[in-house]
Order: sequence, then C-alpha cells, then structure tokens
Amino acid sequence: MNKKLAILMLSLVMSASGVTTVWADGDDPVPFIILPPGDDGGVGSGGHTGPKSPVQMPTIVQDGYTLYIISGCAGATLILRDEYETEVYSTLITDETDEITLPSTLSGTYEIRLVRGSITFVGEIEL
Repeated sequence: MNKKLAILMLSLVMSASGVTTVWADGDDPVPFIILPPGDDGGVGSGGHTGPKSPVQMPTIVQDGYTLYIISGCAGATLILRDEYETEVYSTLITDETDEITLPSTLSGTYEIRLVRGSITFVGEIEL
C-alpha cells in the first residue's frame, strides 16, 4: 500500500470515529493559514471579499522533498517562495495530482502558498 493511501485511510478512520487525526511516521500536515482578503502578496486579483461559506483547508503532507496532496487542493496553484519573497517553484495541482516531488536543489525554509480561486493559503516548509 502506498504511503498516501495509508495516510488517507488512517485519516478517514480517525475522523469517522471522532478522534483527532494522527499522522503516521512523524509526517505532519503542512499547517496553513488563510491570508486576509486583498493581502495575497501580488498573487491573484487582490481586493476580493472573503468567502461566504466555510473554507475547506488544504491538507498536504511533506516527506522530505515529496508533498502528498491529501485534500482541498484540486485546481489550486502551489507556489514556493524563498526568504526574499522570490518565487522559486510553482505548479498547478489537478484532480489527478496525488504527489509533487520538489527539486532537490532547494534547501532551507520556504513559504508555501496555495492559491485556490480568490483564497490564498500560506504556510512554511523546511527542505
């Protein structure tokens, strides 16, 4: 069984039983926050209003240079920015995307952005 499937199955079993999600092998989901409307750092249209309904937070699990796409990411653009806010990597996540392997030339701490429509989620990863 591949790692993504195992993590997804564990997540589904835990959520169905009402238990807080626990991730195997020390792999924790990347924590994201939602940027306030209009504060998208130059990404998207800016000046938009916030969502009218609850927002599904994306779930991405990092294992080294591999990002496992668990949920809430289809149709979004994933962007990595360095400490100078320079975009060093970006890719579109489709319905078929279940993992992304980042370039092994990257090293250090990066801001990870997930832009889904008018909503921008931001977090931090270490490579």
